[in-house]
Amino acid sequence: MSLRALGVLLLAGAAVAARAEEKPPGPRHTISVTGQGEVKAVPDQIVASFAVETTGTRATDTAAENAKRSAAVAAALKALLAPEDTVGTTHYAVDPRYEPGRPGETREPRIVGYVARNEVQIESRRIDKAGALVDAAIGAGANRVGSLQFSLSKRDELLRSALEKAGADARAQAESVAKGLGVRLKGVLSATTSPPAIVVPRRFEGAMAAEARATPTPIEPGEATVTATLQVTYEIE
Repeated sequence: MSLRALGVLLLAGAAVAARAEEKPPGPRHTISVTGQGEVKAVPDQIVASFAVETTGTRATDTAAENAKRSAAVAAALKALLAPEDTVGTTHYAVDPRYEPGRPGETREPRIVGYVARNEVQIESRRIDKAGALVDAAIGAGANRVGSLQFSLSKRDELLRSALEKAGADARAQAESVAKGLGVRLKGVLSATTSPPAIVVPRRFEGAMAAEARATPTPIEPGEATVTATLQVTYEIE
C-alpha cells in the first residue's frame, strides 16, 4: 500500500472516530408568550354612499328622472368637498317591476313599471362635514344612505406602533416567567403576528333617508382602536 493511500485511510478513520464522539444536540428549552399592543386614534377619513331610487311606468322616463336627481345629489356633495376628495358612481341599474302574481295563476308576470337606482360614493378627509354631507345629499334628492364609515389614513403607521407595544408586552411577559422559573432568556426563536384588528365606528348602514331636517344631523367619528398580537417563543438557558 502506498503512503498516499495509507494517509487517506488514516484521515478517514479519524473523521469517523470524531463523529462517533459527537453528541446529538439536546432539546431546546423555551418559553412562549403572546403580546398585545393597542393604539387609539381619531379617524380622519370618511367613506359614505348615497343612493337615488326612482320609479315610473316607462324605463326611459324613470331613468331620466333618476339621472336628474342623481346629478343634483352629486353637485350638492361636491360643493362641500375639498378638491382632493372623490365622488363617483358605484352602482347603477334599471329593473322592471312586476305585477304580484295570484295564487294558482300560470300566466307570465306582467311588467307594471320600472325602478332605477344610482349609488354615489364619496371619500373625504372632511370629517367635520359628515353630518352636513348627509343633509346635503338627502336635501338634493337622495332617499337611501347606503353606508357611512370612518377610517384612518395613517393605518400602517399606527399598526407599527401597536406592534412595537405588542413586542414590548411579549418581552415583559417572558422576563417575568423566566424570573419566576429561575432561568434566563437566551434569544428569540420565532415571532408570529396575527392579522391586525381595527375597530372603527360605523353609521347609517343600509338606512333609509328621511326628509331633510332643519336641525343638522349630528355625526361624530368617535375613536378608532388599532390592535396587534405577537406570538413569541424565547429560548432559555
